[in-house]
Amino acid sequence: MTPIGISILQTLKYSDHFGFPLTLSEIHSRLVGARSSRPLLITAINQMLKSKTISQTGDYYHLPGHASLVARRLKRAKFCAPRLRLAQTLAIKLSHTPGILAIYLTGSLAMSNSSVNDDIDFMIIAHSHHLWTTRFLLTLYTTILGLRRTPNSPRSSGKLCLNLYLTPMSYALPNHKQSLYTAYELVQAIPLFDPHNTRASLLAANPWIRHYLPNATQATRTVPKRNSRLQVEKGSPAGEGTVLMVLIEKLLYRLQLLYMRPKLTREYVTQDSAFFHPHDPGTKVLRGLSLKGIPGCKPSRARRQAKGESSLEV
Repeated sequence: MTPIGISILQTLKYSDHFGFPLTLSEIHSRLVGARSSRPLLITAINQMLKSKTISQTGDYYHLPGHASLVARRLKRAKFCAPRLRLAQTLAIKLSHTPGILAIYLTGSLAMSNSSVNDDIDFMIIAHSHHLWTTRFLLTLYTTILGLRRTPNSPRSSGKLCLNLYLTPMSYALPNHKQSLYTAYELVQAIPLFDPHNTRASLLAANPWIRHYLPNATQATRTVPKRNSRLQVEKGSPAGEGTVLMVLIEKLLYRLQLLYMRPKLTREYVTQDSAFFHPHDPGTKVLRGLSLKGIPGCKPSRARRQAKGESSLEV
């Protein structure tokens, strides 16, 4: 099989793990480990269809015998439409919280591939030196309103999961967080609130994404904007940089760290970032996906990244 053919197959294998067949355009933009022109990609796909290495159902491509995933994708897309609107509404409410630079929708809902029992994953971008103050306010606000998923929640469907916090100082992800899974997550993330175009800076700070997804473009999926005026008016938090704010930030970081420490397992927490994934979702995916034979993706590196790491930075 040609290198492009191997990349196409691995791209479909990866998406198949999530029950997500791909269109031609999606295969091109999500192609793992190889850069390809669209005509070359079409030629390779036609050859693979002829050899029955992959299959096609309507506009979607998938692994042989997995045609049922097409109907499931369409059904989930229909289900996700109102939930995407809910996510946008929630982002508008949360954007009033002091210290927030941007709010992104991540996870399955960002791909309109969410099931009825899934929660709503948000990535929060906070102003530098305000992450833990912002997180404290967000946790308080979402808990009072019953919006946040907690370990004691009777159900997680439609609840918010604020599982990733970054600031401009932590845009460049550490080496052990750089993986195919994370590359997809960053590229697929939908900015629900991003008045300062943090997405451009976030992607620019992580050029390693091109190592895994050479065809990935700067284009992004969006949902209808309902907060354009808010995005223009939103600015830096009051008192940014003052001695009092610095002291409050340090205090809240220490207090939250003290509270979380007995519960931390594989989470990665620093003063300017927080990855709250107790069970690294990328681990299972990468272990089940062989990257052998894909240009630019060394299996040894993938295995190291699949193991994941946990850390606390005091």
